[in-house]
Amino acid sequence: MKKLIFWEMNEINFDFVHYYISKGKLKNWKKFIDAHGISITNSEPVYENIEPWIQWPTIRTGLDYSEHKVFRLGDFGQADIKQHWEIIEDKGFSVAAISPINATNNTRNSPFWIPDPWIETKVSGGAFEKRLSQAIKQAVNDNAKEKLSLSTILALIESLITKSKLSRINFYARALLNAVIRGQHWSKAIILDKMISDVFISLWSKSKPDFSVLFLNGGAHIQHHYMFNSKAYKGAAKNPSWYVQQGLDPLMEVLDLYDSILQDLLSLPNTRLMIAVGMRQVPYEQNTYYWRLKNHADFLKKIGIEYRNVTPRMTRDFLIEFDSIANALIAVNTLSNIHTKCNGTKVFAEIDNRGLDVFVTLTYPFDIDSDMLIVVNDNKVLNLNNEIVFVAIKNGHHDQQGYFLDSEATFKDLTNPFNIKYIFSMIMRHFDIKAKNSMDNITV
Repeated sequence: MKKLIFWEMNEINFDFVHYYISKGKLKNWKKFIDAHGISITNSEPVYENIEPWIQWPTIRTGLDYSEHKVFRLGDFGQADIKQHWEIIEDKGFSVAAISPINATNNTRNSPFWIPDPWIETKVSGGAFEKRLSQAIKQAVNDNAKEKLSLSTILALIESLITKSKLSRINFYARALLNAVIRGQHWSKAIILDKMISDVFISLWSKSKPDFSVLFLNGGAHIQHHYMFNSKAYKGAAKNPSWYVQQGLDPLMEVLDLYDSILQDLLSLPNTRLMIAVGMRQVPYEQNTYYWRLKNHADFLKKIGIEYRNVTPRMTRDFLIEFDSIANALIAVNTLSNIHTKCNGTKVFAEIDNRGLDVFVTLTYPFDIDSDMLIVVNDNKVLNLNNEIVFVAIKNGHHDQQGYFLDSEATFKDLTNPFNIKYIFSMIMRHFDIKAKNSMDNITV
């Protein structure tokens, strides 16, 4: 039986891939699609439920949102549901994963299993895997502050030296130059995805697990914040020149990286490659800024919130845990009423209270002046500019359409769009495991 590699390629819009192919680019993607085709998938019909931390658990469990109920990033730790790698491991196969978003590691003998930067779960493997996991977590969660700890820098250097080929050094050097000297912030996402893929291939080549998962998020990040600079984008919106130098195409850069990663994965011996995009992104042409708190704990202290723990999540989000329901209610009331003094716009318009923990999103969408004031509890005034750091300008948002590719598919296998939850049964079928939501009567 061939080894199955499952590449979770987050949020990529293949309309853009096809555009670049038509211009003579992305030759590995062209060859792969010409040989095996591409299937259209769909996910949740309600926009609020079209999130990667909802869609990927659907693919990994075969359950849609109404069944698995996983809504927040970090929620899967509380879900009592088996994921595909656990089921496959129970049947005697070896499994591994790197950076799968909103997933828990309940495997017993994985040769390597490195979680995403936003969920607390165990790391499988040796000391290197544990060092790298901490480094990725610090690098991603402190990305807006642009601060890397010494331990993170050392772990990243170790990864480059021990897990990447010498021929890749020029790539890393050029990307690092672009990020640090030329201020091309998206290059950091490209470096991280390249490093993760190199580590994955190195660890895979050593242990050759029967089923392994690689999750890459750099393309999603770049689409979210730099789509308007893509030559494939044909709308009227533009990013300001101070944000992205005109003539640069960050999306093409990351898709070119994915083209080389595709070639690397296909070159691994005795393997079958499945690729899924849980949902894609489409242009978002309203002028919207993303901000992140500089120091979540310090901010909560300033506004008088009593809490037990605060954990930053992706970009604008953070989770606050409390010792009592009463303190949580006070916090919700305080945060939900914080508004700008000039026009009354709410700063935290999205708050999810579950009793002893509250999930908060910093939603203020406009540019922030150096003297922008906010009002707390109708009396306290703070300078918002002192509390936040600029992250990016929103260019893309989620759409329920996704894609599925399989190195063992042919054009005659393609059919009408199907729900992403059936990808689970396709993975199970590879290992001759019967799935509840079987696609035995559906060919893709």
